[in-house]
Amino acid sequence: MKRRLFLSVFLLVPAVMFALNYGLFQQPIERVLERDDRNRGMEVRAHWRWYVDPTVLVYDLRGASADTTGVDLIRALMQFAYRQKDRHFGSVVLAWQGSPRFSLAGADFVDLGRRHPYLSPVDAMLVIPPMLRRPDGSRAFPEQGSLAWLQQHDQRLVAFNRFVNEWAGRKNEE
Repeated sequence: MKRRLFLSVFLLVPAVMFALNYGLFQQPIERVLERDDRNRGMEVRAHWRWYVDPTVLVYDLRGASADTTGVDLIRALMQFAYRQKDRHFGSVVLAWQGSPRFSLAGADFVDLGRRHPYLSPVDAMLVIPPMLRRPDGSRAFPEQGSLAWLQQHDQRLVAFNRFVNEWAGRKNEE
């Protein structure tokens, strides 16, 4: 009897965790990708880290067509963040085909979601690079001291380009 109970729990827990991840994250990202024609050609999986750690959300870009732009990738991320804006995470991992490439603080992810309706694509390109961290926790694109606003603007656009290319497994062309 104990063996049967243990086996039932052993099988039930993973099924419940999978169902939770699907309902909370995968189904919403699938809706985001389906509802906006500009998101065609992208495949994304979203789930808790290891499917059990609710403090870390993994946004795993599994594929993107050759004509998918960086703005398209960010728009889909921000549309998803908008759907998740009332949830709290310690961090959000941005992965490419299962491999972590970058992360955002959970508060930054929520902020992007809340600002999504009001943020233009160019604004998003400028806002996101300073938020990004590498998997080791270091800043992905550190800004240089007190640059003039226009230089900083250009620097962030270059950083944005590098970010989306690294995230989507593309070669950087500088």
